[in-house]
Amino acid sequence: MNAAGRRRSGGEVGLSDRVEALGRAVELADGRLDETAVAGARRVLDKVEGRQRHGTDHTLVALLGATGGGKSSLANAVTGTTVATTGVRRPTTSTTLAFTWGPDETGPLLDWLEVPNRHRLEAEGGAATPLDGLVLLDVPDHDSVALANRQEMERIAELADLMVWVTDAEKYADKAMHGYLRRLREHGGVVAMLLNKADQLTPADAERLRSDLGQLLADDGLIGAPVLVASATVGQGVAEVRSLLARAVAERRAMVERLAADLRTAASDLLGELGPGANDRGDGVDEVPRKVARVLAADLVEGSGLPAVLDAVAAGHRRDAAARTGWPFTRWARTLRPHPLRRLHLGRGSGGRASLPAPSGLQRARTEGAVRQAVRAVTDPLPHPWPDLIRRAATPDPVVLADRVDQAVAQAVRAETADQPGWWRLANGFQLALAAAALVGALWLTLLATGAWLQLPDVPTPTWRRIPLPTGLLVGGLLLGGLLTVTAGRLARVGAARRRRAVRKRAEEAVAEVARDLVVAPLEAELGQLHDLRRALLAAGGTAAGPVGANLVEKSRSERHKSTRFGREDGAA
Repeated sequence: MNAAGRRRSGGEVGLSDRVEALGRAVELADGRLDETAVAGARRVLDKVEGRQRHGTDHTLVALLGATGGGKSSLANAVTGTTVATTGVRRPTTSTTLAFTWGPDETGPLLDWLEVPNRHRLEAEGGAATPLDGLVLLDVPDHDSVALANRQEMERIAELADLMVWVTDAEKYADKAMHGYLRRLREHGGVVAMLLNKADQLTPADAERLRSDLGQLLADDGLIGAPVLVASATVGQGVAEVRSLLARAVAERRAMVERLAADLRTAASDLLGELGPGANDRGDGVDEVPRKVARVLAADLVEGSGLPAVLDAVAAGHRRDAAARTGWPFTRWARTLRPHPLRRLHLGRGSGGRASLPAPSGLQRARTEGAVRQAVRAVTDPLPHPWPDLIRRAATPDPVVLADRVDQAVAQAVRAETADQPGWWRLANGFQLALAAAALVGALWLTLLATGAWLQLPDVPTPTWRRIPLPTGLLVGGLLLGGLLTVTAGRLARVGAARRRRAVRKRAEEAVAEVARDLVVAPLEAELGQLHDLRRALLAAGGTAAGPVGANLVEKSRSERHKSTRFGREDGAA
């Protein structure tokens, strides 16, 4: 299509945006929404792509209607030929017949339409006519007794740019026709009605039926669709029909309007699958409330058996403190009992899988309940089918969840117990010095006692403030060592409580990260998909400024305004 044609089409940029948006929506909806609706949207995308390849230089107009309505007679009257078959026997039209005006350039388009029956019309001397670029399609009846004819009618109706429904006084209220028209409620700009056989009516009756038909169309949702009155047999109103067709050809907007309406319908159908209320959620739809995430993490911590691990951390801290700061001559007794953390493979220098206590049935139930409660808190306000979709995506395998939580707790314990307090080394140095003093005092006194028993000469014993030095070393070492042991034990209990809190805090943070990875992130991802799908569908329908650009709304309004104007002008005709 040339640049001028692109400018005249007026909405092609917006149409491309909508096609892109619907394509994204189909990708997001695949596997999530009803397969029939998704397949319908795919067919629309395929149709739009196929029709756009042939540009707007030609306008496809389909003559549709019931058996005996006079479609073929109208085609003959508009073309000034007798090519279209008419007669009393029904159905008369069994295949689609194409009339074309202007240069013979419609071959690829009609090949795409799969219409082999073609008749080209050309003015004398090859002069241009207002209908050059028109492809008029005489289509089988929509109520044909032959299934193949009905299928052919529906196929062409889906591909036509402008649909002209031909009826008469007997069938203008036909339920089957209006049932089909109600499916075209988004297509008011590309649907026209023609009340045929006006020569059999009085002017008053013709006007009354025209008014009734206009009201029926409004009830079908086709507000603004023009209603013409004509008689193909006597030529009444045929000029107005030609004028309608010439205007559609000149404006070159019928294709854009039809494709835009198809996109709106496909988007509307998929939006309907999102369920009531899904279209009103705000931009925060893809975020899980912080309170839900906090409660989930806390419940996972309580269900992980962490309290038992924290008891082992505190006991291990006190044991290690006693082993480093206790009385050197008795601290070895501590090693006779297994270390609380080493039994869990969580001692210093350990690695690999920990041997955490197996969760009880109550703990497992609490963990599973915590996940269900978090998912329910987010999904309950959502319409079907999103709660089930999100629940499946955000409910992790219980074995995987338990394993990740165990790993998080183990890493927290190992990280917080890797280092020992600096005062342990200082206390240990004092204890060793005091033990050495007591040992020296004991040996000294032992030597003095042995010398006295052997009646050896007395050896002068140094004193300090009248206290024999050996006695002072022994008693002082024992008393001060015991006092230091008691003091270190009290400090170790304080340190154990502090380490318990530190491990709990780190473990809670690690478990919260696990909850985010396995539950919250999938929740937010699926909610984000819903949010993106909603925005893409609104953009495809041209009713909201989605990610394809804020100017899409204005383009949609402009296109709808032109569509309504087209209908008013034709109605006036």
